[in-house]
Amino acid sequence: MAESGARPWALVAQAGDVDVSSRTVLESALTDLVDFHRSWALLATCHRVELYGFGPGPVRDDMRLIEGEEAVRHLFRVAAGLESAVVGETEILGQVRDTLGHARERGTDERVARLFELAIASGRTARAVPLPARDGLAERAVGWLDRRTPLAGRPVLVVGTGAMGTSLAAAATTAGGRVTVAGRRPERAALDLRAAAHRAADMAAVAVALRGEWVELAAAADALTDRRLPPLADLSAPPAVPARVRLALGPDFLGIDELWERSAGEASWVRRAEAAVDEAVSEYVGWLEGRGSVRTLVALRERGESRRRARLERLLRRLPQLDERSRELIETMSRQLVTDLLHEPITALRSDTDGSHGEAARRLFNL
Repeated sequence: MAESGARPWALVAQAGDVDVSSRTVLESALTDLVDFHRSWALLATCHRVELYGFGPGPVRDDMRLIEGEEAVRHLFRVAAGLESAVVGETEILGQVRDTLGHARERGTDERVARLFELAIASGRTARAVPLPARDGLAERAVGWLDRRTPLAGRPVLVVGTGAMGTSLAAAATTAGGRVTVAGRRPERAALDLRAAAHRAADMAAVAVALRGEWVELAAAADALTDRRLPPLADLSAPPAVPARVRLALGPDFLGIDELWERSAGEASWVRRAEAAVDEAVSEYVGWLEGRGSVRTLVALRERGESRRRARLERLLRRLPQLDERSRELIETMSRQLVTDLLHEPITALRSDTDGSHGEAARRLFNL
């Protein structure tokens, strides 16, 4: 990876460094750019926005730049769940896979495709031994609500009917809450968003996981005179709860970035996952550096074929009496001779993981 154009890079904005609202703006801006670059790929999740690529990249002061092998390692750690709020969580692997799918639809550079393929493979290897059961984001959010106000036997409003909303409802039920589900899809919810906004103040707690802003909540909150909203956890990215409602709730509001934390346990699993990442990084770096020998391999074959044809033509001009069959035999013999002579150097170039064979061949054959 000595040549700058061959070095991978990553621009990273993740929870703990960049807040969720800023990440949303970044995702929108980078999405508009990435379709014009086959050597770029955008990974965006609830906790991160990351752009990977080769060659010149956008200059951004609001994202952390990682280059070379460390950029590869970062993506592989992300895919393994080592950079997640919940260590080893599986959702991120699907998101990495989706990024690869979108990149392939755009006809991505093979270096980017291989990077994400090996990231997915290392993520699977890391999870070959499952982690012990532990709380996910939904359980952590409900646990926070339960500490703010006991939920057992009391009404809890869950707003959102997607995967995270379903997890929140299950966690709140496990905590003893009497759950009411609201959402945009009436066939999956007891309340629509307008009705839920007016019922929110009657609840012990509210948990939200929505795509898009819950605009009805701001008007309902403004209409409250002698009451206020209960503790509220919003796991949406970007936040679904309007900014002025978040501000009014103060310490009774929990956003998804507040759940960004590292697990202190699971040390043995982390060590195995990191070993899988290290192995995959070595494989990718070797493959990437070895690609530099492909041009040498092609040049070596072309040099051999060019000289074979030139010598053959000179020989046949000196032997005009040869019949067609004899000419074919000489042609076949000359091709086989060149193939035999180049077999060992070509085999070495095909297995060149660090570029040293390619450099030696370029010097030896003056390519």
